[in-house]
Amino acid sequence: MKVIGFNFTKNDFRYCVLNGTTNPPTIIEKNKIVYPNNMETADLMEWFETQLSLIIDKHQPNQIAHKISLNVTTLDQIRNSCYPQGILNLLSKKKNIPINSYSSSAINATKFGQTKKTDVYAHIDPIIGTHPPYWDKSTKDAVLVAWFNLM
Repeated sequence: MKVIGFNFTKNDFRYCVLNGTTNPPTIIEKNKIVYPNNMETADLMEWFETQLSLIIDKHQPNQIAHKISLNVTTLDQIRNSCYPQGILNLLSKKKNIPINSYSSSAINATKFGQTKKTDVYAHIDPIIGTHPPYWDKSTKDAVLVAWFNLM
């Protein structure tokens, strides 16, 4: 079982491909893709479609997951987070790959049998290891949303 997790942020998106045949899962690939500057919305959406398709086609996942953004208030946040999530959902539909979405509140340690107050980001490091560069909360969100599909 292979799952790709995505997290779209203000200036980049993170993704992580997990191999779920091991426990804990192993990271096949993870990366940070920085958004291009000064693109019109239509061109940027085409860029997102190309980048996401390349990742999906390369890894042929059994499942896709992404973190949804709830607190978007500016056009740039919508363009860089909400629109690409829509493109990801459309690609998932076209490629017949199941997709799940997770809010910030759903990303917690209870899925690992810990209390909700446990710092899930610190909790996973001893389990899955640290994977620099870009081993920060944004990347870990991509890892976690993928991992939740393997539990």
